[in-house]
Amino acid sequence: MSAAKKITKTKTEAGWTVTATWEIGEDGPISTGPSSVSVTLAPDADPKVKVRGYTTGVARRVERLISDMQTEVVGQPEATHLSGISARALRDAVAEMPDSPRKGPDAYYRGLLELFDMLDASGHPAPINVLSDRLGVPKQTIKTQLATARQRYRSTT
Repeated sequence: MSAAKKITKTKTEAGWTVTATWEIGEDGPISTGPSSVSVTLAPDADPKVKVRGYTTGVARRVERLISDMQTEVVGQPEATHLSGISARALRDAVAEMPDSPRKGPDAYYRGLLELFDMLDASGHPAPINVLSDRLGVPKQTIKTQLATARQRYRSTT
């Protein structure tokens, strides 16, 4: 039996460097998720990032980066059950949104509404679940944020 190979990917974004490693067997990756993940402050990180440290917003960004790297290593198994919307379009739309409503309420809430409407219009059976997974936010929080977004933007139209 030969030793497993490893694939390591590194991405840096918003002052944080994420390194993830996948173990590779004879038939490809041993699992869909990485076997190890390292998150470090980038040497050239903005001083504000250093002061804030590792926050829930950073955790969501890290999750997206790992998901992107995972797609490069393992592929995109979920694309088939997005029914009518491409996984790439969804990932790109999420990447354009602020990490939280605190960092840009208008862009966040409008983006959340657009994503929900896009998933709903494509016939996805569980858009809340997809948004929760992609944004790294609990389902109940997504529901609350959607209610806020609808109140802000749908009542003004």
